[in-house]
Amino acid sequence: MNVDDAPKIGPIAGMKSGVQAAARNTLKTVKDVNTKINAMEKKVLNVAQDIAFVPPLDPIPFPWFCLLMVITLLPLAAYIMGFSAMGWGRDCMKFAVDNHNVGYYCLFFCFCIMSGLYILDFSYWESKCMKTIRAFLLVTSAILFLVGTFFSAADYPYSPLVVFMLVMPGYLLSWRKIAFTSNFRSYVSWLPGPLFFCAIIASVAWIIWCFHDENHSWSNKTRDTYAFYVGCEPNFDADTGYPDCAAKYNTEEKTWNCYDGDDKEFTAIGDEGNCGSGCADVYDTCLDAFMIWAMPFLASMVYFFISFVFVFLNPDHKNASPQAFMKMFLCICFLFWVASSLAASNAGITNALMAFILVACCMGALVACGVHGVKSFQEDVENDFINKFKEKYGGYSMLFKGMFILTCGPAVLGYWLISIVNQAIRKLRLPLTKQLGGKDGDEKFLLTLVAHKQKETIINWEWTPVISNGIGIGIFVQVMGILVTKITYLLLAMLRQKIEDEGWGPGFVSTLMVIIGLSLFLLPPVPGVPIYFMCGLMLVEVCEPHMGGTVGATFYAVFLGLFLKLLACACQQKIIGENLGSSVAVRQMVGINSDLMRTMRVILSKPGLSMAKCSILIGGPDWPTSVLCGILKLDLIPILIGTLPILILITPTVLSGLFVYLGQTKDWAETLSTVCLSATGMAQSGSMLVAAFYLEKTIAENKDEIDAVEVDVAVEEADKKAKFFADDYHTVTAWPILPTWVKIWLLVALLEMIFSCYLTMIFSTNCFETFEMTSKVADLPNGNAMNLFKTWGWVAIALFFISTVQFYIFKSWAGKKVKQLQENGDGAEKKAEAVNTV
Repeated sequence: MNVDDAPKIGPIAGMKSGVQAAARNTLKTVKDVNTKINAMEKKVLNVAQDIAFVPPLDPIPFPWFCLLMVITLLPLAAYIMGFSAMGWGRDCMKFAVDNHNVGYYCLFFCFCIMSGLYILDFSYWESKCMKTIRAFLLVTSAILFLVGTFFSAADYPYSPLVVFMLVMPGYLLSWRKIAFTSNFRSYVSWLPGPLFFCAIIASVAWIIWCFHDENHSWSNKTRDTYAFYVGCEPNFDADTGYPDCAAKYNTEEKTWNCYDGDDKEFTAIGDEGNCGSGCADVYDTCLDAFMIWAMPFLASMVYFFISFVFVFLNPDHKNASPQAFMKMFLCICFLFWVASSLAASNAGITNALMAFILVACCMGALVACGVHGVKSFQEDVENDFINKFKEKYGGYSMLFKGMFILTCGPAVLGYWLISIVNQAIRKLRLPLTKQLGGKDGDEKFLLTLVAHKQKETIINWEWTPVISNGIGIGIFVQVMGILVTKITYLLLAMLRQKIEDEGWGPGFVSTLMVIIGLSLFLLPPVPGVPIYFMCGLMLVEVCEPHMGGTVGATFYAVFLGLFLKLLACACQQKIIGENLGSSVAVRQMVGINSDLMRTMRVILSKPGLSMAKCSILIGGPDWPTSVLCGILKLDLIPILIGTLPILILITPTVLSGLFVYLGQTKDWAETLSTVCLSATGMAQSGSMLVAAFYLEKTIAENKDEIDAVEVDVAVEEADKKAKFFADDYHTVTAWPILPTWVKIWLLVALLEMIFSCYLTMIFSTNCFETFEMTSKVADLPNGNAMNLFKTWGWVAIALFFISTVQFYIFKSWAGKKVKQLQENGDGAEKKAEAVNTV
C-alpha cells in the first residue's frame, strides 16, 4: 500500500496517541524509579543489617507477623506500665522498697530448694509422684526467685529489669507450642522482626512521653520527687555545706519536717521549697529514680538485643556463625569502653549501660538454652559451632579462658563445692539419688562424674597463659574503671570548681582548656568524651557574656572541642606515632604486617571522606587510632580532614554539658542532657560498628589490593625471632615444670585481681562515692578528694596494684629463664638452625 493510500490520522487521534505514549513513558519512568528506590532500600537495609544496626529479618506470613507483634508487644507494654514512670512504676518501686526484707527471704528459700533438688539428683527422679513433686518445687523456686529479685529493688534497682530479662525468653519460646504449628527453628527465625519493631515503638513512645509534659523530663525536681516517693535514703554526708539538712528529715518516718504536701508532687528541697535549695542534692545517689524514669528505654534495648540473639543462635541462619558471635561479643566489650567514656558525665547513664551489658550476657546464655535445649545445644556446639569457632579464633582460646576464670572463677568453685556435697549424699545410697557404681567407676570420685570430667578438663588447661591473660584483662578493666572513670574525672571536676571560684575570663579559660585537654588526650586510656563535655559545661558559662549569649558560646565550645581533637591527633600522629614507628619492636607489637593493619592502611590512604575512612577515625579509641596513623606513616592533612566528621560526636557531648549548665535554672535542660549523652554513646558505638563492617568488607573484597601492600621486612624477621622467643617462653613457663612457689605466686596474683574486679564492678557502691564532673569536691565526705574512695575501694586498689606488681615480677623472672635457656644453646632458634644444618 502506498503512503498516499494510508489512512489519515486526524488531530484528535494524533493527540490521543501522543497522550498514550506519554502515559506509557511516565508509567515506565515511575516503574524504573520504584525499582531503583526498592533496590536502594534493599541495599540500605542490607548494609544496616551487616553493620548490625538492624537484625536480619526473614519473611513472615502477615497473619503470623501480626500475632507475633501482639505477643511481643503485650509483655513489653505491661512491663513499662508496671515498672516505669509512664505507668505505676513509682508505686511498684515504693512497695518493693517498703517490703525489701521479703526479697531476701524469697531468694534464700529459692537457693535452699534448688540446692536441695540438685543434691538429691532431681533430674534422675523417674516415678510419677516424684516428677510431680519436682515440677511443683521447680515452679515454686522460680516464683520465689522472681518475687525475690523484685523486692530486692531497694538495694539493686536493676532487679525489675533482671526479672524481665529472665521471663522473656521462656515466654516467647513457649508461644510456639501454644499457637504455632511451624517448625521450631522457623518460629525462632520469625522473632527478630517483631522484637525489633516493638523496641522502636517503645523507644519512640518514651521520647514522646518525655517531651509531652515538663514534669516527665529528667530534672532535679523529677529526681527528688521519685526518690522521696519510693523512700530513698537522703545522702546527708555528701552535703557537708548544709549540715542543717539532716535536722529537717525524720529518719524513722522517712518524711521531711518542713513539707506536708502531696508525696507525688514533692517540692520541699528545690529553689522554691520550704526546706531550702541547700538540700537539693541529697537524693543525687538514688539510682531508683533514674531507673524508674529510664526503664522504657532500657526495656526497648533488651528487646533490641534479643532480636539479634535469636538470629545468632538460629543455626539455620547465615548469620549464625562464629563471626556473628564474635561481633556480638565485641559489641558488648565496646559498650564497656563507651560506658567508661560516659561515666563521669552522667553516672545514671553509665550504671544503666553497665546493667544492660550484664543483661545482654545473661540473655544470650538463656536464649541459647531455650532455642536448642540443654542437651541438643551441647551436641550442636560440640559438633559444629565450637569446631568452627576453634578453626576461626583458635588462637584466642587462652584469652577466652582467662576471661572465663576472671569472671566465673568463684562461681565454678561454688559449683564444685555443691557437687562435693551431692556426691557425698550419693554415697549414702538414698532412694532419691543416683546410684553409684558401674563401668564409670564414679563412686571413687570426690565430685560427681560430670563435675569430675569438667574439673579434669579445666585442670589440664595450659594454666600459665590462662592466668596471664586473666590478670591482663583485669588490668585493662581496672585501668578503665578506676584510673579513667574516677581519678581523671575527679581532676576535671576540681578544675571546674577552680574556674568558678577564681572567675577567670574566656581567654585564660580557653588556654587552660587547651593545655589540660591536650595533656589528657596524650594519655592512652583517656577518651575524648569528658573533654568535650567539659567544654560545654565550663566554656559556655564563662564565654556567654562575651559572645552574644548561649548560642555564640555554644558554637565556640564546639569549635574549641574540634580544635582540641585535631591538635591532639596531630601531636599523637606526628610526635608520638611517627617516633614510635621507627622502632621495629613497636611495629611488630601492633602487627603491621597483619591483614588488619594492611587493610587499615589501604582504607586510610585513600583520598576523600569515605564512610570507611571516617568511621575508623571516629569510631576507634582516640589515642590508639591517631598513634597508629603515625606508625603507618600516613599523611597528616588527609587524616585530619577525615577526622572532621567527629563533629557528630563532639556536638551532642558539648550540648550535654551545656544542658547540665542550663539545668541549674531550667528543669527541662537535664532531660536534653541525658538525651544528648545517649546520642553520644550511640554515635560512638555506631561508628565503631561501621568501622568493623568496612574493615571486614575490605578484607573480603579487596584482597589483591591488600596483598600489594609492601611487607615490612624488618618486622617479618622480628616476627620469626619472636616466634622462637614465644616457644622458649612456653617451654620455661609450662605449668607442670614451674616451681611450686611460682605457681602459688601466680595463683595468688590471679585471686587478688579477681577480688579487686569483683569489688569495683559488682560492689562499686561500697567502694566509691557517687561523683560526676558536675559534682564538687566539697560534696565528698569532709570535703576531701581522697574520700572519693571508701574503705573497700582502697582495698580493691591495693589488691590491683599488688597483683600487677606480682605479674610484672613473674614476667621478669620468665624473661631471665628464657635468656638462660638461649645462652645454654637449648633455645628454639638454635634447634631450628641445627635441623636446617642437617
